[in-house]
This record gives sequence, C-alpha cells and structure tokens, in this order.
Amino acid sequence: MINLNKILLFLLTFEIIFGGGGRMFEPLGIFPVRYLLFALALALFVFNVITKLSKTTPRNLFLVSSVLFLPLYGVIVGVMVGNSLTDILFDLQPYIYTLVILFLCFNDMSIRKYALYIFLKTTKYYAIIASCVYIAYIILLRVGVINFGYVYSILSTSSEFFFRPGGAFFAKSFFFIGVGAIIFFSEKKNYLFLLCMMALFLTETRGVFLFTGVAALIVSCRINSFIKNFSLVSIAIIACVALLIIVGGRAGDSDSVRLNDFYYIVKGMTSTSLIFGEGFGSAILGRGRIEVVPLELLYKTGAIGIFLSMLPLLVVIYKGIVKSSRIEDLQVSCILIFAAGVSLTNPFLYTPMGIYIIGIAILSLEVYRPVANFNKNNLTISDNR
Repeated sequence: MINLNKILLFLLTFEIIFGGGGRMFEPLGIFPVRYLLFALALALFVFNVITKLSKTTPRNLFLVSSVLFLPLYGVIVGVMVGNSLTDILFDLQPYIYTLVILFLCFNDMSIRKYALYIFLKTTKYYAIIASCVYIAYIILLRVGVINFGYVYSILSTSSEFFFRPGGAFFAKSFFFIGVGAIIFFSEKKNYLFLLCMMALFLTETRGVFLFTGVAALIVSCRINSFIKNFSLVSIAIIACVALLIIVGGRAGDSDSVRLNDFYYIVKGMTSTSLIFGEGFGSAILGRGRIEVVPLELLYKTGAIGIFLSMLPLLVVIYKGIVKSSRIEDLQVSCILIFAAGVSLTNPFLYTPMGIYIIGIAILSLEVYRPVANFNKNNLTISDNR
C-alpha cells in the first residue's frame, strides 16, 4: 500500500506542476486527468483510514481543519444572508480540491517525507525545462525563425495561456518556475536561479516576477551577508523598473479593475460584514470572483475567513524562517510566501496549484522537525527523505 500511495503522489505532483491550470488538453475534449487523480486520492485516503495507514498529529489536524472549514464557513454565511445557491456553488467549486490535503497530510510518515521530496525535486526539473524552452522560444521568435501567428493559433485554443502583444506569453504552470527559482536560490545554485528569473522576466508578468524576488530576498536575509543582500535588493529594483517599462500602459486596465474592486469593497462593507463577510455567492461589481484573492476573501468571509486562511501560513512561515535550521523548511516557508504574494495580483492560492502547496507546507511541519539556535553558516540540507 505504501508503494501505491507513492505512485499516486508522484502522479498528483507531476500533473499539478506540469499541468498548471489543468486545462492543457481542454481543446481536445479529453476528460481532465486532474479530476481523475483527485478522485483516486480521496478513495485511497478512505482506504488508508480503514487500514489504519492514515496518521497525523494534533497540530496537523487543527491546521487541515482550518483550511477545510474556510469554504464551509463561506457557504454557511452565504446561505444565512440569502445568496443564490447557484452563485454559492460557483464560489465553492475551486475549494473542492482542498480535500486532497486529507490524502497528503493524513498519511504514513514515510509517505509524507516522499511527498515533500518529490514535490521539490519535480519542481526543480520543471523549472529548468520550462525556462530553457521558453527562453529558446523568445530567441527564435525575435530572430524570425518562429511564426507567432502559428504559435498563437495552437496555444490560444486553451485557456492555459495568456499572450502579450509582442509574442511573449504566460502559462499558468509558469507559476512553478517561480517556485523553482526560490528553491535554487536557497540551495545557492545561482545560475539556475538566474535562468528561471530570466524566463519569468521575458514573460512580462509583474506579479510572479516580483514575488519570486521578494521570496528570494527573504531567503537571502537568512543565508547571506549584508553586502549580498544589498546587492540583491539593488538588482531587484533595477529589474522591476525595467519590467514596468516593458509592460508600460498595458498594466493600466488590470490595475484600474483591482482599484475599483478595492473601493467597492471598502465602501460597501459594514462593521458586521467586516467581521463575518457577505458569504459565498455575493458579487463584486457584478463578478463572482476577482483577481485579488485576499480582497475577495475579506469581502465574502470577513475577518474570520482571513484568520482561517492565514493560520496555516503563519504557522509554517514561523517554523521555517524563525525556528528551523533546515533548508527544506526555509524553502517551503518562502514558497508559501510567494504563493500568497502572487495571489495579491492573480488568483493562485486557492486554485489546485496553491492548495497543493498549502498541503505540502502543512505536512512539512512534521516531516522536518525544527532545530533551535539558527545559524546561517550552518544551514543544512536534510537527507531525511
């Protein structure tokens, strides 16, 4: 049974990382593999419980419960305030994948160790492959070898890709290039880090590039000297200014939409809704979902929902950045900061990609026990797989 769990974990991890938004084969009418693997994970979780292979700790149980209670709370408030059942179910839909956390976190310790190991390893392979392929695409596009119209006609049939006027594009799976960059930077594999950052820069996507840099800076504060940190900040500022110049006025429309959402929520919320929220099914300027995830959570679930969503993040980040001396803990913490940060500009955190990262982060709390008295000169890579 342990081998079966590991095989399914590998398939889940591979599909999440390489599959991105899960819509790669949407134009072919193929049934999404993600849903099939999700169903298998739930079935295997139930079997693990029956056979007593499923194990956890009180802390993990509490954190997983907080993650699972968040959408349930949103539904309860939505029903209480009388929102449309159809709209409530629309809001609930992306949260259904949170059930996969049961399979990830309530499992034998050897399986949880494997889950973290295979996630980090697969992410690194993907980040290298995707970065090389994308940079090669941009080079060939610029020298005229590749016809952009042909590429667009193929890739635009899937909602997985977002195109820029000059031929650059962003695939949802490129989110994991940022994750890979954080891993490489923490392991001091600077050439691979720069490779990933170059690929992200060429996608002309501000949010992912910016918060990859923020996460790398946090890592740097833990492992590098002041001079190196100052140099990194200087380079990051120059790169961000350059990216803003390249993006130019294109960002104006999306920024104005986010600002309008913010003003609508600030003006429309009462003291009661600020605490309890308006519930799932409530609309923001006629839309069920918006790009800024924390803002949407605040409007729909109030301060209670924000607390429930932040609790696992704060526990993991505290362990990885403050208490632990293991590189894996620092990596997972900064990956979680990156995912939360990107969700300020694009909805990633409560998609299957973000949910999977939350699950990996929670299980990492027990896989690698914290070690006191952190010393940046003695930061270690654990061989406890």
